This record gives sequence, structure tokens and C-alpha cells, in this order.
Amino acid sequence: MSRNRFIDLVNEFCALARLDQPAQLAEGHAVEVDGVDFIFQYDEEYAPEHVMLYCDFGVPPEERLLDVYEALLETNMIVYGASSPAFMLGPDKRVTFGYQCRLADVRANQLIGILQKLAGQAKDWRTDHFLEASLA
Repeated sequence: MSRNRFIDLVNEFCALARLDQPAQLAEGHAVEVDGVDFIFQYDEEYAPEHVMLYCDFGVPPEERLLDVYEALLETNMIVYGASSPAFMLGPDKRVTFGYQCRLADVRANQLIGILQKLAGQAKDWRTDHFLEASLA
């Protein structure tokens, strides 16, 4: 049943966003929103009531890696809690933000709003990497 809800959500999202390949999005292909890539992940075995949204924040600046990673860890600490969103580092060294939504609670129009907000945050991060303006 939850898998069906995930598929319905993806189909509704694609219809609202005017995307023509919902099956690919449901299979984990990226979708671009405002210049930022997102991946939807659904795992019926481990989290059947949720969909994970992964937002590609980008590559941190090589010369400030320690500062950037420290800022990301501090941010994770602030938002820490059960099922909280979190920053992570992918195998390709890109910063990714993971955000969990309950399938029963999220609608396609809300999902678009979430992705637009996260895209704005990702673009802001690409400018200052959560570092103080005087240090960035």
C-alpha cells in the first residue's frame, strides 16, 4: 500500500511539475529544481511510510574543507533528532542533504514547495558554505 502511495505522489509531482517520466524518478533518477539536483528514494522494507529526498548541495571548496565540514556538523547537531534532516558526504565528495517526509502527510504541491526551498538553501550554501561572511 505504501509503495502505491509513493508512486501516486511521484505521478502527482510530475504532473504538477510538467515532467514526463515519473517512472524514472521513482526508480531514483535525479530531477532538477531551480538548478539543483534531487533524488527521491523509497525503501519499502526499511521505511515503508516515508520517502527520502536527497538534495545535492555541491562540492565544498578544497581550501576550506575543514571549516565547511565543521559548519555542516554543527548544523547537524542543531537539527538533530529522530528522523531529522541531515547533511552527509557522498562517495563523490559532494555534500548532500537528506530530508525525510511521511508519505501519508505530504502532497505533491507541498513536495514542490519543499524542493524549491531546499534548492534556494543549496544555492545559498554554494555561495557561502555556511561560513561567516567575513571568512567566506
